[in-house]
Amino acid sequence: MVVGRDTFTGDVLARLGVDNLYAGHAERYPKVPLPELVARSPDLVVLPDEPYAFSAADGPECFPDLRCVLVSGRDLTWYGPSLVEARARLEAALAG
Repeated sequence: MVVGRDTFTGDVLARLGVDNLYAGHAERYPKVPLPELVARSPDLVVLPDEPYAFSAADGPECFPDLRCVLVSGRDLTWYGPSLVEARARLEAALAG
């Protein structure tokens, strides 16, 4: 599953300058087969630690030769007070 159109997460990423390959998809959370996703050769794969806890040992190996970044799901998907410091953390993670 990936982030598609009209989502909070998609909006946060867009505000950080990330172009979402699936922003124009008909579904908000399309189920995309892994080979199709890898074949699109994204410049960046963002893997949050929630709702599924991606980690350095579980997630990036599915995207050989693609840049993967692990981020806090709270920073990427929660609205409210957590956003006060989320931008700086996300920018640092995406730039690294």
